[in-house]
Amino acid sequence: MNKLDERDGGRATTLRTPVLVVLLLVTGVVVGGGAAYLLMSRSGTAAADADSCGAYDTVQLTVGPELYGAALQAVDRAAPPCTRVEPDMRSGIEVSLGIATGGDTPDIWIPEARYLTTKAYLGDARPRIVARSVAHTPVLLAGGSAARRFASWGDAERSGLVSVPDPETTVAGTLAVVAPQAEARAVGRTAADARELVVPFAQSYGARRSDGDDAEVAPAMFPRSSPRLVVTTEQELAAVQGRSDLRDLTPAVGAPVLDFPIAVSENAPPGARAVARSVADFLASPDGRAELHSQGLRATGDRTAPDGASEVTTVLPTPPGAAIASTVQSWRTLAVPSSILAVVDASGSMDFGAGQGTRMDLLADAAGIGLSFLPDHARVGLWIFSIDKGGPGRDWRELEPLRRLDDLRFGRTQRYALRQRVAELPSLTGGGTGLYDTALAAYEEAVRSYRPNYSNAVVLLTDGQNEDPGSIGLEPLLDRLRALRDPDRPVRLVGIAISGDADLAALKQMAHVTGGEAYLAAQPQDVLEVFAQAVLSR
Repeated sequence: MNKLDERDGGRATTLRTPVLVVLLLVTGVVVGGGAAYLLMSRSGTAAADADSCGAYDTVQLTVGPELYGAALQAVDRAAPPCTRVEPDMRSGIEVSLGIATGGDTPDIWIPEARYLTTKAYLGDARPRIVARSVAHTPVLLAGGSAARRFASWGDAERSGLVSVPDPETTVAGTLAVVAPQAEARAVGRTAADARELVVPFAQSYGARRSDGDDAEVAPAMFPRSSPRLVVTTEQELAAVQGRSDLRDLTPAVGAPVLDFPIAVSENAPPGARAVARSVADFLASPDGRAELHSQGLRATGDRTAPDGASEVTTVLPTPPGAAIASTVQSWRTLAVPSSILAVVDASGSMDFGAGQGTRMDLLADAAGIGLSFLPDHARVGLWIFSIDKGGPGRDWRELEPLRRLDDLRFGRTQRYALRQRVAELPSLTGGGTGLYDTALAAYEEAVRSYRPNYSNAVVLLTDGQNEDPGSIGLEPLLDRLRALRDPDRPVRLVGIAISGDADLAALKQMAHVTGGEAYLAAQPQDVLEVFAQAVLSR
């Protein structure tokens, strides 16, 4: 861990030439909510300076929201002459995603955290770091009078009592998710154990989001009597008014921080580096530090909060960018709960021998195990199919409709009901494979039962090919699936071919037109592993 009073050796040197900034609103130019700043030399009048400059360097400056106000002050008061700065306020995550997908790097970029400038987030782009940190604000756990301080971030996050802003779109949320890894050595936890703590935290987040909670996360979102904690920043907490009960309850082990580096693009114009250095120098000056403090931020070298908003004096190390990106990817998978309509082939071929039992025996065992790993807020339904399984002309039969696993009906949960149904599967086999009509009916049902905040899917498991002569053909089926697909309400069809006897090619075609994928379980005993891969392949 690093102490907050450790100084950053990457600070830029002071410019020798004093400057006077003349702020002009350039007619018709508004960039990201900020005007363009025309910056001229100190000597003479503005008109004379305009004549003496001749040409101007135009420099783009993109800054994270937390530092935007202070950055504008820095540009206003300390940028070099004959330069026009076009400011833009955007989150670092948004900017890094744009760069990684082929967009341009801003001439000068001040993201919320240095990890966003690494290869894991930018790909091949290589902006030059001019200052490793020009300000910082700790990421906190805050709560009211009924909330308590936990010994570690990991303990707090696995308690189910922490609300966090979306880690996919906010740096504070991201740093909170990796905080158990950052503190692992200090609290005596192995790296593997620390990484596993993302599972209960993500599932708790997903459960609350599926219930419509925590769509927006803010320090004062819960009443005084709530035991819940909120992930926020020191800057945010300091800005809250009318809630004297709110306290910094960050674990004593330390806090992650937003550290605001300054990066300059490889392709930036010649004046960009001078602007970047002047911004860094101003923010390190007495006037710049005062400006940061007025906006609730700590200046370089500050060990305590400028207004006493938090008690944090120790910084947790930030994990490498690749580790952060991997954790966020895991979060993305775990936090979005599944809504799965499982559609199981119950044709006679599922009685073929496999291992110590039949194909259906192995599938039933795998399904029982899989149910154990799904969280209570997951939605699962179960169908079986073979020709006329649901009556003449109807190849499918519903065993359990799509419901949450903790849904209670007639004194039993959906999870319990599904376990009973899964145990019955080996006794329900017989007949030919009615694949196409079933696939269409299941997809129609999943579309009707669509739930936002869930990953909605039909998982179709079969060991055969369509054998129903009276069913819809493959091409008309694909046309119907295409017509049903709605990008605003996505439902994937995921196919699992059990053994080489299955029509994997047809499953792939059906899956692809819905945005899904098809997988081969070469041996029936591979079904559980393939099922997990299919469900997590969002």
